[in-house]
Amino acid sequence: MKQAIFWFDLDNSPHVPLFKPVIRELHNREMKYIITSRKFAQTEELLKLWQIPHQLIGSHAGKNKINKVINLFTRSSQLKKKLSGQKNLLAVSHGSRTQIIAAWRLGIKSILMLDYEYTESKIFNYLSSSLLIPKYIPDHRLKSVGINLRKVIRYDGFKEELYLKDFIPAADFRDSIHISQDEILTVVRPPSMTTNYHDARSENLLIGAINYFSKEKNNIVLIVNRTDSEKRFILSKVASSPNIRFLEKAVDGLQLLFAADISISGGGTMNREAALLGTQAYSIFTGRRPYLDEYLQELGKLKFIESVNDLNKIPVQSIHKTAPKFDNDLVNEITNIIVNYRS
Repeated sequence: MKQAIFWFDLDNSPHVPLFKPVIRELHNREMKYIITSRKFAQTEELLKLWQIPHQLIGSHAGKNKINKVINLFTRSSQLKKKLSGQKNLLAVSHGSRTQIIAAWRLGIKSILMLDYEYTESKIFNYLSSSLLIPKYIPDHRLKSVGINLRKVIRYDGFKEELYLKDFIPAADFRDSIHISQDEILTVVRPPSMTTNYHDARSENLLIGAINYFSKEKNNIVLIVNRTDSEKRFILSKVASSPNIRFLEKAVDGLQLLFAADISISGGGTMNREAALLGTQAYSIFTGRRPYLDEYLQELGKLKFIESVNDLNKIPVQSIHKTAPKFDNDLVNEITNIIVNYRS
């Protein structure tokens, strides 16, 4: 049987570090792959930062629901046209709806990684060949949201462990972002305001968090916004302060979270990265809670912020930590699942 060509579609910033070690492993095994991406958040910057060859196709549709529907068909058509001449393709992504549609239209198999069970899953459920899901999320939770368990393939760990295992702290990272070792660093990631599951309540928690942490003179509040609209929203709600800053360039997100003393995030991936790295991690996500984040809260690694009053209970202090160790070999496990895939 002819070896497949693995087609990765990276349509959001977290997907770049996620698939980077798998792509590296495929390269080491001398296997062929194609990478497509879209213009959104820091996706392009990270691909360029790590010199990952890719083809930029399409962009994000924004928060308007009609535009999102139109973009589903527009970008999937663009992907179909670009890949139509390729043979023996296997589509792989973490939640790329446009790739799933394009793969279905091309008549090729697809593996879709998924770790948030409450995402809009109809397209994933009906059009994907298989769903690659962490073992921690129980069957009953997946079944409760209509996920077809016959399509589910399990892997042993959090997806973030794919790249966390190789993490080595950079001693001079704070210098590169102009933060001294004596300062407390609070990294704030706004909730995505363009996702289907966005809840406006999280915006109040975001502004409350920035106001609370910026009161501490020795605490630098570094905001990692995805889009200019998020930055404009924050600037319209928060008074100017010398210790409120915006991250102006793409950096290694793991180095940033490890260098931080506190992480406040409205996004699942960043919450789990911070929690697994040992940073004080707090979630301001107000949608339906991911099982994985609830599990991390049970382990004492992550805490959900329920109200602005909860912010006042967070100690603003420096913490000392060492790089965590992970025993599993998730890179080989995931790569083997992809390479040996039979639907």
